[in-house]
Amino acid sequence: MPKPFKLIEKHFSEKYQEWQRTYELKIVFNKNQIIAITITDHYQQKPGREWITNELILEVIENRFHNKKSEPIDYPGARKVFKRETTYQNKRYRFFF
Repeated sequence: MPKPFKLIEKHFSEKYQEWQRTYELKIVFNKNQIIAITITDHYQQKPGREWITNELILEVIENRFHNKKSEPIDYPGARKVFKRETTYQNKRYRFFF
């Protein structure tokens, strides 16, 4: 049985019209220590993704991205955006963060 992830904060963003949940998650990515991650419900807006859960996302990130390195993609704006694709339990996943 997978370990439970600790929910730190949950709120609805009026600006983006979506739920945002922040979880405690300790990993190292691009030599930076990450201590928390916020997951929005954006991925749940498209039909056919009902089987994807926040816990699954956290599990994939913890198992596939810890101690990994990635280069940012071209993205308009000041922030860096990363795109990672991985296979987990024989399924393909694409992450943007």
